[in-house]
Amino acid sequence: FCKTYKYLYEERKRHPKGSGANAALKLALNGTYGDSNNEFSPLYDPAYTMTITIGGQLSLCMLMEKLIDNCNASIVMCNTDGFEYVIDESMIDEADKWVKWWEGVTKLEMEGDTYAVMYIRDVNNYTSVTTSGKVKNKGAYEVLPYEKLGWHKNHSAMVIAMAVEAHLVRGEDYEKFILEHKDPFDFMLRAKIPRNSRLVLVVDGKDVPQQNICRYYPAVGGGKLVKIMPPLKVGEEDRRLSIDSEWEVKTCNDMESFTWDVNYEYYLSKAKELIDAVKFEAELGTPF
Repeated sequence: FCKTYKYLYEERKRHPKGSGANAALKLALNGTYGDSNNEFSPLYDPAYTMTITIGGQLSLCMLMEKLIDNCNASIVMCNTDGFEYVIDESMIDEADKWVKWWEGVTKLEMEGDTYAVMYIRDVNNYTSVTTSGKVKNKGAYEVLPYEKLGWHKNHSAMVIAMAVEAHLVRGEDYEKFILEHKDPFDFMLRAKIPRNSRLVLVVDGKDVPQQNICRYYPAVGGGKLVKIMPPLKVGEEDRRLSIDSEWEVKTCNDMESFTWDVNYEYYLSKAKELIDAVKFEAELGTPF
């Protein structure tokens, strides 16, 4: 196991980030770890899982403590595999020394970057700009071109995150960005329903069947999109769950049927929510 796992780990380093080979090897490595907590997997070993998880978290705590005690660092946020902090520029070399010390103790490698600005909703959702000008987004704020956004990810309503990034990073008017955006694909949302359920568009009180994987957009004069699930008990009625229940929508699996009857209020309100949700804003000349 160790020999094979090490081979995959070293092999991944040979392929650039973003390449198919790198992604495949990352999946193999992470999937192996994930299966260590899967009781149906031959790799099941919860002690191994907890050793990595808790050991990693405690190791990061040790480094954070060293930076706080020796560099007067202020921790901005931390996750299971990394953290962001603020220090005075005069302490950068001292911080680097403690990172090197930590790498020697833990035998782990730490990657670092310096941010010029960060807009943070929470640890998994934020927009940031490095001092080199690279924009990094995560979670609800993630913006990537279609060719770089994996097919396993949800491409729904990309115009919202695009407008938020334009507002936070470049100071643009997010409302104007959305109202003047001309790519209809960026307004599309996706509904994905399991095989044991049905998807319908309720128009004038009637259920119009839809595909279980369905593309739609909030529209003026549309219908209500509803997921119909089997009953929990025999003899009971099917369960109905509205999707984007506050809004009327139109389905659009064929883009030739799209017309610009978009309900812009949906996109404007969602963008405003993301902007207003920023709980911590830092714009500093000091490193994170």
